[in-house]
Amino acid sequence: MVLARTMRYFLTLIFFSALININAQSEKEAIDNFKKDITYLSSDALGGRLTGSSGEKRSSLYIADEFKMNNLLPLGDSGSYMQKFKIVQIRLSQCKKELFWFDDRKRIDILEPFKGFYPLSWSCNNDTIETSVFQAGYGIKAPALNHNDYQDSINCKGKIFVILLGNPEIKNPHSKFEPYTSLSYKVDQAIRMGARGIVFVKNDSFSKVPSGHIDRLVRATNIPVIFALSKAESLQNATGMRLQVNIAQINADAHNVIGFIDNHKKNTIIIGAHQDHLGYNEFGGSLAKVEGQIHNGADDNASGVAMMLQLMRKIKQTKKLRKNNYIFIAFSGEEQGLLGSNYFVKNPTTDLKSVAYMLNFDMLGRLDSTKKTLTIFGVGTSPVWKDKLMPKIKTDTTQIKIKTSESGTGNSDHTSFYLKGIPVLHYFTGLHSDYHKPSDDESLINYHGMYLSYQVVLQNIKLVNKVKVFPFTATKNEESTRMSFKVTLGVMLDYAFDGVGAKIDGLSEGRPAEKAGIKPGDIIVKLGNYPISSLQDYSKALGYFNKGETVPVIVKRGQEEIILKVTF
Repeated sequence: MVLARTMRYFLTLIFFSALININAQSEKEAIDNFKKDITYLSSDALGGRLTGSSGEKRSSLYIADEFKMNNLLPLGDSGSYMQKFKIVQIRLSQCKKELFWFDDRKRIDILEPFKGFYPLSWSCNNDTIETSVFQAGYGIKAPALNHNDYQDSINCKGKIFVILLGNPEIKNPHSKFEPYTSLSYKVDQAIRMGARGIVFVKNDSFSKVPSGHIDRLVRATNIPVIFALSKAESLQNATGMRLQVNIAQINADAHNVIGFIDNHKKNTIIIGAHQDHLGYNEFGGSLAKVEGQIHNGADDNASGVAMMLQLMRKIKQTKKLRKNNYIFIAFSGEEQGLLGSNYFVKNPTTDLKSVAYMLNFDMLGRLDSTKKTLTIFGVGTSPVWKDKLMPKIKTDTTQIKIKTSESGTGNSDHTSFYLKGIPVLHYFTGLHSDYHKPSDDESLINYHGMYLSYQVVLQNIKLVNKVKVFPFTATKNEESTRMSFKVTLGVMLDYAFDGVGAKIDGLSEGRPAEKAGIKPGDIIVKLGNYPISSLQDYSKALGYFNKGETVPVIVKRGQEEIILKVTF
């Protein structure tokens, strides 16, 4: 009897010792893979993986090779793993012809390109325009202030407008004309009044000279827009003008990388992470004060890609997880406004109706060793998450604390899928002082913390592995973890929209935009007194309003412009 108990004790001891050894081997294997992937993706050789760069292409090829080595089917373009999409890399002016004008006495004057004038970011690329001139003053139409530079609205259409920088009270920093002073407003108003071109001039010492740098993110209008460096007085007497703008737009190819595990099942799960980062901060976004340094983005988001790749390997090897099909996507253009995921959902390489849910990994490499908090966003996007997932997650072995958020939106790629009515979960271990800085390097990754998060994610997938139906539920928008605004409309913008205004891709229930009657597909062209020509204009305009304030908003719906009232 004693011998039997002794044998059972030793057998139990051997079993648990073997189990501990297996778990230790599993952790070592996962961490080795994490380290291999992150070390390469965040190396200086990839130059910070800027969207559309050679470093991003090398990152794409690395991920595609991992898919191929694990026998994933390619689900990109033309039987490849790559799904290409275009981004605007740079817009450069190459004007060669002079600006030519004359007055009512036929006196002729000219300015040379770049020495005397240059195009602004709002300018289109045009052939030579030669037409009469309309002197538009400050280009302000403000009936509430009893000021209108467009009273002669009939005779101004089809002409080149000469517009002064500033406003009638430019010396007053608190002028009531301040909302009408921006170039965006003036360009927008001139277009509404029928301008065929715009020449800005400066005749005071207070107005800021507009930048000669053509911002690639400012949406070009359909007319030429220039600034004349000199001869303001002569231009204000012009009655006829010849104007040409020649801007070269250089595009670049960006890449989503897509692999497919086809288990011949009805439901498909999409697992994604963005591969791009900030490069040398060529497109902006850095929080560092020092310019010209590589932003390697080890946590943001080589860690998310490494998590995706390790899940891909595990799922490929595990028979119990073959209850669904799986698509793995490394998105590009996330840092530029969810460009890659937005492109994919609008140009899907699979039937999105078959997608049960989407998992997104963005910054999973810096789990705080003390707090050990893993945030899971999107638990309100399907009742499945609350009914079958969250109550059953076990974290006793991982010691991780789970923090949840119901919102299905945020500044990461899951938002694009949420807007298509697909349940989502987004995993995130938190911000840190190296976020969007050159110091976000591989040496700071908490690999054991990554493994603990990986165990939670794997457990999540297993818990809902046999669920056949994932109903979608819309969620209230919550303040993004990455940025906050004084007021919000509760809209999701179409960052790939290349027209004038801010296009609405989706709405959050119960928020100001929905209450005001704004609909998906509407284009906001004016918010309060502020014209909206670009996403920058939209963000800037929000900063002028306070909670509880009611303002008019003009949206373009099809060919119709509608005035609505929104209360923040």
